[in-house]
Amino acid sequence: METFAMGTAVSAERFERNVRVECHEIGAAGRIRLSSILRMEQETSEEHMTALGLSYEKMLGDGIAMLITENQVQVFRFPVSKEQLHIVTRPAGAVGVHFYREFLFYSGTKQLMQVRQVSVCVDCSTHRPLRPDALYQYHVFQKKPVPPEQRVKKIRVKPDLAVLGERPIRYSDLDMNRHLTNTIYGDIVEDFLPESFRDWKRVQINYQAESLLGDVLQISGEETVQEKEFVLAGQSGGTIRFSTAIQK
Repeated sequence: METFAMGTAVSAERFERNVRVECHEIGAAGRIRLSSILRMEQETSEEHMTALGLSYEKMLGDGIAMLITENQVQVFRFPVSKEQLHIVTRPAGAVGVHFYREFLFYSGTKQLMQVRQVSVCVDCSTHRPLRPDALYQYHVFQKKPVPPEQRVKKIRVKPDLAVLGERPIRYSDLDMNRHLTNTIYGDIVEDFLPESFRDWKRVQINYQAESLLGDVLQISGEETVQEKEFVLAGQSGGTIRFSTAIQK
């Protein structure tokens, strides 16, 4: 199915946009921040949905919201300041209540990054997850299952991870739903990574529970010898709010 926006054909199966890496998106390592990657991903998804007539405001009016539950970022080369990027996104199907979307980041013809996003539709009044039929009812996306090898696995968090510090949730961290913005987790992850993992190549973030203004996240983490990765988790009030696995 195709629809049209601003005189351009927009396909439900594929959406593309061009962005430039701005200087404020570059961190101390001289390359793009994880939070900036997540912002580009989220904005690309929002632009695609809006072009298809399924904007945040439209779905909110129908009592439905889409919440990201996992982000998996694979980097082949980090974008640098002023680099022009071409982003391609495709819906990748569903597993249970989860809707998958893929993002490919290019510089010229060379692929720099790949992001796999997992989200869920929720009822705005009850906050309970809805099956993907809530999205398919608009007759925009085709139903298809996600192959097992492309599914995002849950992160195993040990109960006795070493405490690394605390991170309070501030007003500027909040999004329109008044909880911690998905992209800010990228900054939290990079703030608490040990030096040996700062040149990471793969990051997975699982968003497990909402964090609200005034919450204080206790951040814990440790390196896993078998997997050669670093696992981070943030909890508050005895509830794990997010978990992360980072690989070099």
